[in-house]
Amino acid sequence: MSREERYSGVPREEFDFCDSCGKKLPLSAMAAKCSVCKGILCSECAVQYQGRWYCKAHAPTPPQPEKSGCFIATAAYGTPLAAEIEVLRSFRDRSLDKSRLGRRLIKLYYQMSPRIAAAISIHELRRKTVRAFLNPLVKFFKRIGY
Repeated sequence: MSREERYSGVPREEFDFCDSCGKKLPLSAMAAKCSVCKGILCSECAVQYQGRWYCKAHAPTPPQPEKSGCFIATAAYGTPLAAEIEVLRSFRDRSLDKSRLGRRLIKLYYQMSPRIAAAISIHELRRKTVRAFLNPLVKFFKRIGY
């Protein structure tokens, strides 16, 4: 239902509907208008990016933080300079980073991997186990050109 249909013939009251979530809220709870669809947004649905407001559906994806080494592989191989890690970085940058799902997986990895890497790095058996898993993966990526 359009905004005009909602208010046709009815005096305007002190509430409005968020065009993103549909909640009926007081006018004071409305935060912004989406720069793309011009929908009126409540404070929960409004996303500000570079000085402009967006609904969640139209909000641009902020740039990913600077990518660093692979935490888990670095813990397993003992150095961020290992050739195997370069292959894994290449796969990340040339394949995973090209899709929305891949970028989400990268983000999830960077959230979870520091704790996992810390647990791996302090036990040689864990390091060997992770290397045993990573080596065939690295070998496969090398074979297909990463």
